[in-house]
Amino acid sequence: MRDILEALPHALLPDPARESEDPGIAREVYDDDLVRPFVEEDVPVRGDSTAGRSRRSPLARDVEIVVDPFDPRMPTPIGVTLYVEGQRVRQATITLGQVHQGIERRAVGLGAHSGELFALVAAVAPGVVAQLAVALAAARLRGDDDARSPWHTAALELIFISEHAAVLADVARRLPVYERRLRAVVDASRAALAGLDLDAHLASAAPFGTDDRAMLRRRVDDIGRALAQVDVAGLLDALSPLRGVGVVTLARARELGVDGPSLAAAGGQSTVAVELGAAQRPAPLTSASATGCVVARAQVRSAALAEGAARVRAWLDALDALDVEKSAGATSESPGAREVRDGTTQACVHGPGGTLSCVMHVRAGVVQRLRLRPPELPSALTVPGALRGTRLDDVSEVIASFGLRASALDR
Repeated sequence: MRDILEALPHALLPDPARESEDPGIAREVYDDDLVRPFVEEDVPVRGDSTAGRSRRSPLARDVEIVVDPFDPRMPTPIGVTLYVEGQRVRQATITLGQVHQGIERRAVGLGAHSGELFALVAAVAPGVVAQLAVALAAARLRGDDDARSPWHTAALELIFISEHAAVLADVARRLPVYERRLRAVVDASRAALAGLDLDAHLASAAPFGTDDRAMLRRRVDDIGRALAQVDVAGLLDALSPLRGVGVVTLARARELGVDGPSLAAAGGQSTVAVELGAAQRPAPLTSASATGCVVARAQVRSAALAEGAARVRAWLDALDALDVEKSAGATSESPGAREVRDGTTQACVHGPGGTLSCVMHVRAGVVQRLRLRPPELPSALTVPGALRGTRLDDVSEVIASFGLRASALDR
């Protein structure tokens, strides 16, 4: 039967080379005036005019691929629906809120300075940033306009190193050598963060003593040794096939209120006033390299990662230069010993993904209302547009380059 059909004129057998997105050999496009118009009426077309169906694959189907988390306890339980033609994404939608922890609602009724409140907001990854924002907001109700402590600075520096290395490891998941070395940086920074015992010092005025400095310096040396094994130039060169993929323009970033690495990768600089983390803001790329793509975001994070360990060492040296006797004579003061005023307070902390804002209303020392606005919220809105036109093989790297944490999006 096949031999008979091949001998007939205008045979309509599938031609893989002609229907391929990249056939390799230029061939004349053949349009059957009898069959193709009726078939295309049943083939859905999604996206704008620039993402229309390819002329090289006139009968290509627009396939819907649903990628839902198989385990909601995963670090990024985000659902994605892709509308694919050939090997390209023509349109994408993102589904958030797969965890449903109700963090803001569960905070109502807790003490503004209680450990239960700090433990609750720790679920908003990265938890240190949300905890610091809540601690700074609550401190204003005690009359402390500047409640920043060395413990806050050290914790924020370490979480910056950990998160930047974790995002780069996710982007380099197809490069086993770089991923393994970046995971070593993540482990070293998280070990240093665990050594700070932040839960005991988050809302405390305890001094950053000599023993704590010695411990942190040893941990920072471990981070430095792990960072020395990461070839940043080689990593960016290995990611060069992703250059121009997953682009977020500067205009789009400003329109949605995106800051952090995504804004810096597009050449912009955040102007939001923050109480903590202003020194850790990434420097915007120059106009030549500010493409806003996956490689640009990786370049921003790798530069911030290289500066992180050096900044912690310089900070420790500055502490050693202070009057040690005066620091040792300071006493730890319990926040609960002060009178807590009623009212509404707020705080902004710049984290690895951007600025997190916190608004809290307190009455009689009890939280009546809590609102957290994480940087992942505007970043998630840029993902569908960044995925349009991306190859299926590169979808995971594009999503990973934004550093989304679903627990920060589910309130």
